[in-house]
Amino acid sequence: MTVDGLVPSIDAFRVTLDNTSDTSGLQRLLGEGRLKPDDVIAVTGKTEGWGPDETSRVDADRAIRRFLLDNGTRPAGVIDQIPMVFTTGGIGILTPHIVLYVRSSAAPATDGSGRLAVGVARSAVIRPEWMATTQLLEANAAALREAATGAGMATAEIEYVVGKAYYPTKQDFADARAAGQVIPELEPRVLFRKASGSAGLAVAVAADGLPMPLADEIGTRLDLWSGKVAVSANEWEFAGGAPQTQFVVLGNTAGAGGRLRVGHAAMTDGLDADALRRALRRAGLAVGEGSLTPEQTAKVVAVYAKFSGPVDGKMRGRRQIIESPEYMNQKKAAIGGMFASILQDNLVWISGSATHQGPAGGGTVAAVVEVG
Repeated sequence: MTVDGLVPSIDAFRVTLDNTSDTSGLQRLLGEGRLKPDDVIAVTGKTEGWGPDETSRVDADRAIRRFLLDNGTRPAGVIDQIPMVFTTGGIGILTPHIVLYVRSSAAPATDGSGRLAVGVARSAVIRPEWMATTQLLEANAAALREAATGAGMATAEIEYVVGKAYYPTKQDFADARAAGQVIPELEPRVLFRKASGSAGLAVAVAADGLPMPLADEIGTRLDLWSGKVAVSANEWEFAGGAPQTQFVVLGNTAGAGGRLRVGHAAMTDGLDADALRRALRRAGLAVGEGSLTPEQTAKVVAVYAKFSGPVDGKMRGRRQIIESPEYMNQKKAAIGGMFASILQDNLVWISGSATHQGPAGGGTVAAVVEVG
């Protein structure tokens, strides 16, 4: 308990983006007295970029940090440490948007179902030589435990983790080798799976109790996975601090305040539309088999989805055209449309290439909903 019987309380604001650096929605919330910039502890977002040299993640990151700096009292160094997890690919009917998580104090919920708690953390600064070992996985697991502790939740209460993993550039590897580090050559696709997979397996280790995998199992043993995670990987984009894994850890804790809960589900494949309904029900929204009613849609605050390509090039026995360079974007648009149809809303955070994040060929989904 805090002073006067108040406890930590998490709220969230979902705002659409009219351009990559748009903060007009935040200005409206500020003008209405609903948003206190100093209370923002994490941001997730879906941005519009879809091509190889696009900058939408960096644009959004810098604009929001600048807004928090200009309108709050925290110094730049503190704001730089706020996790901001953006994924690109605003394709199909998906609309670019952000979700801001804010922490304040309120009376504890009295219905006994628990309320949303949010922990944030960054891994240690990532070294190139870690990519061939379990050190990155271990550093990520340590950061997850730190985030849970900071939010007052047990690791078993972690319901979902949204994050951004970093993997070293070619120059990083060259500098490390020149300094005497012995690092095997890693193809870009393998490197990506190890970076993203080290985050997925870290959630399995920290939250699900999975024994520590071997180094050569990272990115390869796809039967090892957690259904509670959506972490993508990118080379560091020089925004928001140092090259680290950023984590936003969501869970439900008894005695917390606020109006929100989170639920997750594993997605068996790209046609598993019911995974979203399972996540919504787990969060506490009693949805039926069809689309949500307008009243139910209004209670959905955030939706996250992570998916992978088919392991054998087939989905439910039918061949997929995975040779197409557009396949993953097309699948992202298809799954986004499938979930938007259920939600009757197209504000869905969705990311591809789910390594150790859900069953092979499937993925994960989570929803934050209003219950109080």
